[in-house]
Amino acid sequence: MGLALSSILLTGCEKGSLGVKNGTATGHVFETITNKPIADVLISGTHSQRNISKTTTTGANGQYWLSDLEPGTWQISAQKPGYIFLVGSLTTPYVTATIQNGETVQAPVMTMVKNIAYSKGTLKGYPVDAVTGNPLRNFTVKQTSPDEQIRSKLFEMANDFKEGGWTGLEGGDHNYLITAENYQPYATGPIKITSTPTDLGLIKMTPMTVSISGTLRNLPGYVIGQQAGQTPDFQNWTFWAESSGRVVATMANNIAETFKGNVVYTIPNVPVTVGQVAIKCKIRGYDLITINPAVNIPAQRPSGIIGGIDCDFANIEPIRRDLRVVLQSSPPKPDAPGTLLNGEVVRIYVKQGGKDVVPYVDVVGHNYTAEAYFSGLPTGYPLEVLAVNQNRGWISGGKTGILLQEDGNTVFTIQVFLSENGTPN
Repeated sequence: MGLALSSILLTGCEKGSLGVKNGTATGHVFETITNKPIADVLISGTHSQRNISKTTTTGANGQYWLSDLEPGTWQISAQKPGYIFLVGSLTTPYVTATIQNGETVQAPVMTMVKNIAYSKGTLKGYPVDAVTGNPLRNFTVKQTSPDEQIRSKLFEMANDFKEGGWTGLEGGDHNYLITAENYQPYATGPIKITSTPTDLGLIKMTPMTVSISGTLRNLPGYVIGQQAGQTPDFQNWTFWAESSGRVVATMANNIAETFKGNVVYTIPNVPVTVGQVAIKCKIRGYDLITINPAVNIPAQRPSGIIGGIDCDFANIEPIRRDLRVVLQSSPPKPDAPGTLLNGEVVRIYVKQGGKDVVPYVDVVGHNYTAEAYFSGLPTGYPLEVLAVNQNRGWISGGKTGILLQEDGNTVFTIQVFLSENGTPN
């Protein structure tokens, strides 16, 4: 009887050792965007009902094997620095595999994506002078955010930043500041750095500026203004600065009368990076004038005024044109012989701003008409013609607002009708 019981117990022990066996779970981990396998991923498996866990890593093909898993449901998750596990949710951040008797189970595919905060990236750009278009030299690019990642890098050539760029930058959103001597800082908004190079493209750097000022001396009164204290008409003036044939700055209403035909002008916002400029102007009634062909701008003068760029108009001739004045008598009548008879003398004045432009001319009437010719009158500004019959002083006539155009060498002709107590019109 004892022998039989012993045999039964031994048999029971043998069946237990040969009962349900442990199994294996296998699966793959891929990168979400590229769908390429990810190696060296830490795979963790945890039994859903018992406090048992297993770990392994993926191979070069992204496959893993979790072996010696007791039967039951296993929760499998993936971890790797710089990656985010995308399968699952906040409540179930894993996939599951159910192990039965000694079998190998295929677990669902797991996918991961690179965490941008852990990736390294490159920033590129091509900074040039916004005025000249020349590429910058010796400029600094500074990463200004976040605070714990502030850093900077000096580039000697713009092409270095354009081609090679700034490598090894931390992934994520950053702000950048580009600075260079004699240029205003260039600040970016948030720039996302990823494993793909980020290119800022063409960066136009605004140069620092100076103002250039000078005095125009001995200008005619009609150019400045006909009456004392009158402000010059800005439409009559254009001033600009040129560099290498390009206009780099213009004047905007920065002109004022001083005294005795002298006018002070100022051209603002002349970029210091051009090195040298020619100062030119066009004043109505004058040809193009080069005030100074080469004004040097010191590189170490990023602000202020360069003065003394003057011009003396005493030796500059205005554009001139000839004027013909044709006098016309009133028709003769029995009780009114006409306003210009044969042999009568008419004196003709040409004025500008109340002042004689040229000496008066006397002409003699013939067949109720007469003609006067004035040479070399200034153009571009209103003239006034007054004609007075010297034999009968109550007879006169004239014309105002006569504007001789700059664009012609032909004679400009006007007609003046004489009448009793006539006035210019």
